[in-house]
Amino acid sequence: MLAIIAVLLFSQNTLSQSPNAAPGFDAVARRAAAARDAGRLDEAFNLYQQALKLHPQWDEGLWNAGSIAYDKDKFSDCAPLFRRMTAIKPSLAPAWIMSGLCEYGLHRYGESLKSLLTAEELRFDGPPELSRAGRLHLAIVLTKAGSFEKAIVTLTELTRMDRKNQDIAIAAGIAGIREPWTPPEVPEGERERVMKLGDAMSTAMELDARGAIPKFEAALQEFPADPDIHFRFGAFLLLQSPDRGLAELKKTLELDPVHIPALVGLATVYLRNGDPATSITYGLKAVEADPNDFATHVAFGRALLENDALADAATQLEAAVKLAPDSADAHYSLATAYSRLGRKEDAQREQEEFKRLRKLIDATHL
Repeated sequence: MLAIIAVLLFSQNTLSQSPNAAPGFDAVARRAAAARDAGRLDEAFNLYQQALKLHPQWDEGLWNAGSIAYDKDKFSDCAPLFRRMTAIKPSLAPAWIMSGLCEYGLHRYGESLKSLLTAEELRFDGPPELSRAGRLHLAIVLTKAGSFEKAIVTLTELTRMDRKNQDIAIAAGIAGIREPWTPPEVPEGERERVMKLGDAMSTAMELDARGAIPKFEAALQEFPADPDIHFRFGAFLLLQSPDRGLAELKKTLELDPVHIPALVGLATVYLRNGDPATSITYGLKAVEADPNDFATHVAFGRALLENDALADAATQLEAAVKLAPDSADAHYSLATAYSRLGRKEDAQREQEEFKRLRKLIDATHL
């Protein structure tokens, strides 16, 4: 996936040996570099390991040894090396990306997600090839964890930075049908559906409406009873043809009455259209269908808030904040509810938390 030469060039340009090494370290380090440059990677890896025993904090050695192990798919070797690297250089985004990639290779998706989320906080700052791999794998492990909408947001950002490709289309298709799969886990019988939807979604991510619409239509022609394809098409159409988009969301619910994203989407659309009573209906259904999804409480809470059911709105939004304390939108809505209830101190606290989270989000996506 990543050419090792690019990683090694990066390490030479940004990492350095540090002094205070044990006697004999310099000689072993030079031999390791020579073996690496000559393409004798197994020998180089062993020499780097020897040098690291003499100087455990040698950042360049950790990087190069880890990169060699990763390039040879020896993930059980590279994971601990990059974990040590992140401890030494906690602000170095590429080290967190490589840590996440190695953990992904070991199928330790929870650990991979932690590392890649840290890399995201550091804005994936590093060589473009490595940053692209980090963003793609973040989307994949988010999908594996069930965070389908955040995965789609991540893929959208990646597409607009680098244009779509097959890897992005596959990842988008999996997230689009809301299945916790990695690409190799897609069953044979689901691959066509994943590819059809993913191609349409990734085309939409490029803001190519003219190209996306016929692809969504072709996917629906082949899979007319698929609620997820109707939902994704509807969500896309809301910006292009709102009435048609609304009809697709309703069709989603005809096929799957407890389709959470569609219920939340309809609650949001009707609220935006100035119909809080209908929004409450869909928001309540969403909460009843999945009380453990913070988005359902946000949608229901906002609808109640607009309908002046302030105490009930606060209760729903408190539940949303409890389920997703890192959601800036949930804190903002709760601050609004508290303010209208006259709970000034609580409103101020939630407003400050909203500002803090919003600042972090803006910094991450610069």
